[in-house]
Amino acid sequence: MFGYMQDSLKWIETINPDKNESELGFNYYGFSIIEKKGAIKLSKLMKAWYLMFSEALEELTLTGWYTWDEDDDPRTAGSYEKLSFSRKEILDNLRKLIEFATVVDSGEYIMIYSGI
Repeated sequence: MFGYMQDSLKWIETINPDKNESELGFNYYGFSIIEKKGAIKLSKLMKAWYLMFSEALEELTLTGWYTWDEDDDPRTAGSYEKLSFSRKEILDNLRKLIEFATVVDSGEYIMIYSGI
């Protein structure tokens, strides 16, 4: 799901603690810190995703990454992954992210993303 939403997640201001630098988006394999400014944007984006997925079927299928076997030619043998999710599970997770972002938006807390 993270990969599916990745383009819009690149709009969120984060801090990469390994480099001690501000970035846009999340450090895919490492840590990212979200402070108030990033939390405001995260909350808005997660609310938008929530509204969209609330209209989905109970069991939804999304298009994932383009994949192929290492020995095959990706131009002829590849295909897109099919990702299946429960609408309820997605909405529950998005609701939790919105709640976390709202707490961080208060300015008293930060959110730490630890990578995949």
